[in-house]
Amino acid sequence: MHPGELQRLVDSTPVHRALGLRVTGVGDHEIILEAETGPEHLAEDGGQYLHGGVVATMLDTAATFALIGATDTDWSTVDLRVDYLRPAPPGRLEIRGDAVHIGRRLGRATAEVRAADAGVLLASATGTFARAVSETRTGT
Repeated sequence: MHPGELQRLVDSTPVHRALGLRVTGVGDHEIILEAETGPEHLAEDGGQYLHGGVVATMLDTAATFALIGATDTDWSTVDLRVDYLRPAPPGRLEIRGDAVHIGRRLGRATAEVRAADAGVLLASATGTFARAVSETRTGT
């Protein structure tokens, strides 16, 4: 899938827009995003680090979009395991997602969040995702 089309999909979700997510790279089974986080994403007023839910959202988004980019199909999160390795400071972050397995119904993907300037690994995730199926309805 073309990076511009993936960016359009990212921009169609309010939470992605609130994180300022930008598609900066796309491969066969990978996507690279950047986020610009600020005080509105902190764990507490006056805190120094991002809320864990913000970090998990970025990981989930990168993993999901790695699968979307590889298949041109929507995917929904079934399970996501997040490992927080270091507190994530606000600022520019790089999030990489990789599609590891693409099946007919289920997919597996991994993701990492790094501080963009230092390249320090802050958190990683592994997830299972269900492929969206179009419903065919028959009249009764």
